[in-house]
Amino acid sequence: MTATDELGHLRPDDLRALHADPLALEHRDDLPSFVPALPATSFVAVARGLQAEGRLELVLPHATAEQITALFDLDAWRRERVDIDRARLWLTEIVDLYAQTRERGELGELMMAMDPELWTFALLPGTSVFHLDPDDDEQREQARDAVESLYVYETPDGFYLVAVPDTETGHRAIHVLDRVYSDDLETGKALVDSLRGALGSMIEEDLLRWRAGRLADLGFVPWEEAMKLLRPLDLKAARETREAPPDPTAVPTTDPAAPAAPPLPAETPRPGLLRRALAALSATQQGERAREFTLLVNELMAAQRFEPGDIKLQERAFHQAEATVGLGLELLVAGTIGIIGIIDPAEQASFLAGRIAAIGLRGAFRAGYGPLDKLRRAATALHRDGHVSLSRVGSLLDRPWGPALEALARWYPELAVEGTSATSRPLASLRDVARATELVAQSGALAALAFAGYAIDPTWVTRVDEPERLTLGDLVRTAVVHAQLPGTSGTLAPLTADDLAWARDHLLGDGRLVPAVALDLRARCLAVGAPQHAEVFVHALLGRLEIELAALDARDLQCLAQADARAERGVDFTRVHPCHVDADRARAAAVTVAHLQSQCRLLQGRLRHFPAQVGERAQIAPLASTLQFACVR
Repeated sequence: MTATDELGHLRPDDLRALHADPLALEHRDDLPSFVPALPATSFVAVARGLQAEGRLELVLPHATAEQITALFDLDAWRRERVDIDRARLWLTEIVDLYAQTRERGELGELMMAMDPELWTFALLPGTSVFHLDPDDDEQREQARDAVESLYVYETPDGFYLVAVPDTETGHRAIHVLDRVYSDDLETGKALVDSLRGALGSMIEEDLLRWRAGRLADLGFVPWEEAMKLLRPLDLKAARETREAPPDPTAVPTTDPAAPAAPPLPAETPRPGLLRRALAALSATQQGERAREFTLLVNELMAAQRFEPGDIKLQERAFHQAEATVGLGLELLVAGTIGIIGIIDPAEQASFLAGRIAAIGLRGAFRAGYGPLDKLRRAATALHRDGHVSLSRVGSLLDRPWGPALEALARWYPELAVEGTSATSRPLASLRDVARATELVAQSGALAALAFAGYAIDPTWVTRVDEPERLTLGDLVRTAVVHAQLPGTSGTLAPLTADDLAWARDHLLGDGRLVPAVALDLRARCLAVGAPQHAEVFVHALLGRLEIELAALDARDLQCLAQADARAERGVDFTRVHPCHVDADRARAAAVTVAHLQSQCRLLQGRLRHFPAQVGERAQIAPLASTLQFACVR
């Protein structure tokens, strides 16, 4: 098995297999040449996977200083601070594997080839160093007495006494120092000397600046620079651009020393324009685009202020980039069908391959971001209008509109997954864009229906007891009942027990709302210029009203009447009757008590069947008594 192809690049298939299963390295006999050729981001992903498996010996002994530095850059920082625990954990792994597999002196060479200041700073917190005279035993004893409550280490050369907190993290610092001394006494002495005079704030500032430069080389550019990625590219320009973009790696592809490219998006069950277009490129061009795609993903992470070392956020940005590039290609194809009549899939793939060669994957991403930017602007404008938001974007909207508006108002808009909580996905097709556009339009129409169609006074939003629980749907359902009540002017007010009793008796027929309610809502939608959304609102808003009215019984109305009688009763539009919460709690309590009673009977039966096991009875009896007491309560 060979590590590279004829150009000296790693094969994409090998990288995909390695990302899917880092333990695939077990089956290779060329690790000394294969591991150093791994791209930095791929190396970090593989190292993390192997750490979870306890098999870091497959990569760390063969890694270059640049790869290990990248590992610390992406996995040992939290925002702008070094994660000391994480850094010491990786240092411990490195020094142990070098002690087992490498020659003496090589660990010191690695430390000097990296940022030596990183080793100093990682070992510095909580560490005290005392300089000793090897021949002065009294001085040594005085130093030990001064740190008797700490974990103490005397260096092999006898010149220093190092004290750290007696914790796992402190012990790791001593372990690393001892390994460095074992590798080379001079290197160990230099490291301890650096700890004596180190000023942590200055070292961390330098490390942060150096890290920022390395991350920029990987595509994690400063936020201001990364935001240029979110500038839409005009589709006409994307179709007509002829000048090829510069090589994203700035390294000739025929150079055997060119860095290996990470894998492009793997095949998915659904056919994708991106995959088809890339298949039409030559192997050399695919390698260039693979490197460009990696830089694109990292730049997108920087634009969203994602932590570079966060695995889940890396995966999220990967799918975002893939989806938006695919959307851009779909827009280009949609335009060609109408302009030059390219319908054949093979011709489409060839056309898109030419567009990728001309504008690059970054240009395709910016073309796909065009409709996303329009959606973001529309959602933001609706939020700023103040009729759909209170505490956060879309907080006054019912599902699915509230989560949808919140997801679309981000710098990178996404489509909220309906039926779930706080979950969104990238907009990957024109169908997704159409759905998102529809949700934004329905959000605006719902606000118009509430405040214009039913003439609800917006001040009610701030007059309720718990505004964060209020939605426009609550206000509309209340207004719907008021519009049907006899002898009222239709002015909005909290519904009384008598109002709800009348609505249950006169607005329901065989458990369904009478047609007049839906007809009135459709008429009001027409009046505010949103007749196309009427059926959606009938289903979402009136459907819930129908369920709540049908669930009312005499006990619920009695609870509400008692609340009406209390002078301190607040204003609440968020539920038809307050007894629902009490009923829900009662049902949950009944289920809990039934479960406890079942467990109690089970344990008491166990006591009867095993009378001879006195020790076991002693353990079970108190638990059975506790359960019995809980059941009684």
